Amino acid sequence: MQDKKKKVSVCLTPGMVDLFKVEESIVVVIDVLRATSCMCVAFDYGVEKMVPVESIEECLAYREKGYLVAGERNGEMVEGFDFGNSPFSYMNPKLAGRSIAISTTNGTQAIHAVAPKAIEVVIGSFANISVLGDYLLERNEHTILLCSGWKNRVNLEDTIFAGALVKRLKPHFKSYEDTALIAETLFRAANFRKRFYLRNSSHFQRLMHLNLQKDVKYCLRRDTHNVLPVLKNGELVNILKK
Repeated sequence: MQDKKKKVSVCLTPGMVDLFKVEESIVVVIDVLRATSCMCVAFDYGVEKMVPVESIEECLAYREKGYLVAGERNGEMVEGFDFGNSPFSYMNPKLAGRSIAISTTNGTQAIHAVAPKAIEVVIGSFANISVLGDYLLERNEHTILLCSGWKNRVNLEDTIFAGALVKRLKPHFKSYEDTALIAETLFRAANFRKRFYLRNSSHFQRLMHLNLQKDVKYCLRRDTHNVLPVLKNGELVNILKK
């Protein structure tokens, strides 16, 4: 009897994405520290849509259309933007109904790497891990977990999150590639003390240098925001509107 289980794969950086069958898959874009976590916070506070763009110039152009502009480069807020990349900056009820253009060092670049081809692009972070897992099980499509990494290099935190999702999906999906095994193994090792496990990682150190310890701690909390941002016609929208 043919095994009808769908496949879950882990792509460790956008630089490897051409090795995967993106056109046959739902792609979950992961940028735990901090872009995809911020997106979940923003939608939970009522943002209507977020437009991920690749460059600072593109982002600023949206201001003329009435959008707020957000993002960072190398972890720091871009001068002249309304928001940086801290989850706390989006915890404002006044954002309800607003539209935001966002550009980040890694997360929005990862979205653009797969947006033209994927069946669907979904945003993943610890903030929405359970509702995301339920959605992927319900959809039952081949799934690629795309770690945004750091400038096309592998990073630890996104790989750990991918491992958490692999663990959740594995009973229902096939997982043959070593990248999925690596991610799950890392997650199992790090799960109970993720912040301690990440203490020597490059991006953790980068954010500590910028005094963003609170951001890191918040972004590693599970199920803080019951939202599911999905890319539709180039715009992220929350398909779980209250």
